[in-house]
Amino acid sequence: MAESRGSSIQQVARAGEYFVAAERNKRGAFAVTVAGNMPKIDIIASNCDSSRTVYIQVKTKRGGKNWHSSIVDSQPMSPKADETHFWVFVNLGDTNTPPRYWIVPEWWIKDNIYKTHQAYLNKHGGIRPGNPDSTHHSIDERRLEPWKDRWDILGIFG
Repeated sequence: MAESRGSSIQQVARAGEYFVAAERNKRGAFAVTVAGNMPKIDIIASNCDSSRTVYIQVKTKRGGKNWHSSIVDSQPMSPKADETHFWVFVNLGDTNTPPRYWIVPEWWIKDNIYKTHQAYLNKHGGIRPGNPDSTHHSIDERRLEPWKDRWDILGIFG
């Protein structure tokens, strides 16, 4: 059995951020991780001439089917013509597997979380079963399939 990467939630999160920043740099853009507690921004990246900057929130998992998120900032949204905020979902896998990535515009994921949660509530009479006050939201890999390896949507590569 292959070992998993990292041993704590913080280590897994930090590894995901570093892998995403490395992918940006490998592909010819500039990227830095944000130290400290900047809300909802883990990486700032730009193209070579700094004419476009994007802000990235990273969601990382080691395995399993789902990432963990929240319904707190979800809302119905429409596509943005020039989105500059993105979420990158990272599946680290085990130590013998390269990470896999899904690059998602922020407007899309907020809209998707909202719609998925509303559908879930509708199936349960409008009330979340178990713990009605919970804001937890699970994101299955299959929901993100159209966004797999979509680095191009960042608009920061030559």
